[in-house]
Amino acid sequence: MSEYQFYRFERVHGYLTTRQCQALRAVSSRAEITANAFQVYYNYSGLKAEPSQIMLDNFDIGFYYADWGSLDVYIKIPAGTIPKALTAFETEGLYVYETETWQLLIFSLNEYEEYFDEEDAENFFQHITGLYDDLMQGRWQLVYFMWLKALAEHEDPADIPLFNLDFADISDEQRAFAELFSVPLASAKAVELALTKLPSHQVETAQFHVDEWLNSLTEADKNKLLRSVFEQGSLTSQQAIALTTPPNKDKVESFQHWLTPNTLKPFAEQAKIQFESEQAEVLKQRLAQEKAQKEKALNEIYSQQSSYWKQAQQQANRTCYTGYNQASHLLHQLAEAYQFAGEDALFEQLLKRYLKTNQHRKALLDRLKSII
Repeated sequence: MSEYQFYRFERVHGYLTTRQCQALRAVSSRAEITANAFQVYYNYSGLKAEPSQIMLDNFDIGFYYADWGSLDVYIKIPAGTIPKALTAFETEGLYVYETETWQLLIFSLNEYEEYFDEEDAENFFQHITGLYDDLMQGRWQLVYFMWLKALAEHEDPADIPLFNLDFADISDEQRAFAELFSVPLASAKAVELALTKLPSHQVETAQFHVDEWLNSLTEADKNKLLRSVFEQGSLTSQQAIALTTPPNKDKVESFQHWLTPNTLKPFAEQAKIQFESEQAEVLKQRLAQEKAQKEKALNEIYSQQSSYWKQAQQQANRTCYTGYNQASHLLHQLAEAYQFAGEDALFEQLLKRYLKTNQHRKALLDRLKSII
């Protein structure tokens, strides 16, 4: 049993009903439950229910991790949002639960070896709403990411339909997901190149019109909605549509254009070269930005040099551990600023004066050996 497990589930749309909150409290007496979220951590124990069932009954997005290396991202979307053929390939990293109402996607890692804590979980959780929106709006790159990861790990995944998605502009949320799940983004570049040469399918997102939907409702549908509103207190538009629009079981998915390991292979080498070049350019720009920020900071320190010298002496006068540390930090900053301004000789002169004033403070002088 893990020493630490963390769960967080959240509704993107609507709020939990009183009945749902009561059911969730029965699952965990120690959880923090709000109008739209559930969060809890455990030491040497766990939830009294399956996370997948908690998601199906209550929430749109979720996250779980345990310190033995397990990690799951949950995203629940209406049934039929993603073609079944796109998620039919087998991999340890993606599980899909299908009901008449929902598709629950669980992205999993079983042996995450990096250090991870509650702050990391909170930071990543901020991206999941964006990933949810992507899937809802027909941006299904996450599914392709897991296919590419399986391919890189030699799992030999089944072929999947090739949709004309934008792999050139990876969002911050998608990039965070790719980093967490070790997705080979060079392979995503290969898909981008393949889409310029190979035929593909367009994503069809149906336009929803409220008046047309209302006019199409039967008396039975309306009674079902009223009963649900009475029982739950409220319904989101997605919940109402899901309740009154059964999946078309007679619909046959037909795809002519497929992504396979063989179709991707001709683009792999070029993609690798382009990806490495792009990454080098990103690094170059980041380093240039960091350099500019550093230079700006050094100029500001130099312009306020008198204040820095004064603060360094005030900290030294405290004659304590933290005071000496702070004085040393200020003086090291001044050393860099004077060097950047080309005034090394002036700094040496002022530093000698400072050292003479504080010559009896050996603990401070020891901290300044690198600039004396």
